[in-house]
Amino acid sequence: MADQLRLELVTPQRRLMEVDTPWVTVPGADGELGILPDHVPLLTTINSGILRWHEGGEEKRAAVHYGYAQVSANRVTVLVEMAERRGDLDLARAKAAEERARKELREMLDENAEESRIKKYEAKLSRAFVRQNL
Repeated sequence: MADQLRLELVTPQRRLMEVDTPWVTVPGADGELGILPDHVPLLTTINSGILRWHEGGEEKRAAVHYGYAQVSANRVTVLVEMAERRGDLDLARAKAAEERARKELREMLDENAEESRIKKYEAKLSRAFVRQNL
């Protein structure tokens, strides 16, 4: 029985990290998914949320947005459209993005905008919340 997982976080632009960790929590489309060594193989979609893992004696976190996670042979590969570590975020910018998304959503709901436009701004609002929670 293994005591570590290999966690890899990848975006289309670059590999953000690759670390050994005793556990990983992934923000799956149907809720958080805890992964320990020797987990059964799986593939799941990821929504906008917080990816958590243990490294260097403490819990680490990253904001991840839309993609997939694959678990196989004590390896967790997280492939997402966008990922941000805490040091990369600007809290004031995230709050401003939240306000813009709320304003746009209110206007679209008032004018009965098409559903695809509404979903776009709901996703922007979700990303702003995740960034602020990180």
